[in-house]
Amino acid sequence: MAIVYITVTRDDIPNATLQIRDLFPNPSQYNPVIDPIPQGPFYLSQPSNSTVYTTANVDARTIRNNVSGLAAYLIATVGGAFDGGDDIALTASEANAIALAIIARMQSSNTLTTAALNAIIQANTAGADANGIGLRTSTARLGDILAILTGAVFSLPAGHQVQDTDGVFTPIAVIDIDNYFSGEKNDRVLDSDVAVSAAKGALSVMLSDNFTYKGVANNCVAIYNSDGTVFNPNA
Repeated sequence: MAIVYITVTRDDIPNATLQIRDLFPNPSQYNPVIDPIPQGPFYLSQPSNSTVYTTANVDARTIRNNVSGLAAYLIATVGGAFDGGDDIALTASEANAIALAIIARMQSSNTLTTAALNAIIQANTAGADANGIGLRTSTARLGDILAILTGAVFSLPAGHQVQDTDGVFTPIAVIDIDNYFSGEKNDRVLDSDVAVSAAKGALSVMLSDNFTYKGVANNCVAIYNSDGTVFNPNA
């Protein structure tokens, strides 16, 4: 079954304020003989994103302080410009700008496909050579970015190297990326489990522009398929 990612599109709603109580199977409807383990309530979270700072030592660059979030993920897994035959790392300002642009795109409920995210990466990266998810030495994965947007926490320690003494990007290996996530990559459910809620239940209300929080009406969630397209509950 396909996984979907439920993101919070409004930054005025604190973590764990929104909860979904009608995912299938609901605890009140649970039949232990035929149903999977019940789900709910399911709490939603804002994307984690703190500002990244780096320290330079000649051509080497390292993370200055312990940091968590999307910008941290990007600087550790996405290459920057192509220089002298090798990728250099993203600068801190590039990683921060890309992260904010991706979050803004999510908050507008726009698609978050690899092509859409790579367009953002390339628009905010110095140099004419295209880089991004699945390109050159980058090890970033779309699923990781979607998970971070749902509230999963990716962290880098102070001193983590993103560029070596030769000025070459040093990405985290794909097999090691999950070690930098704390806990489980959460807030992902099966598309079949959210279908009813998104079509006519709690999620349908949250998807509506009529949803009101503290007197302000606007939608508050977006649901994404694993390829970054927007989930259609009526498909």
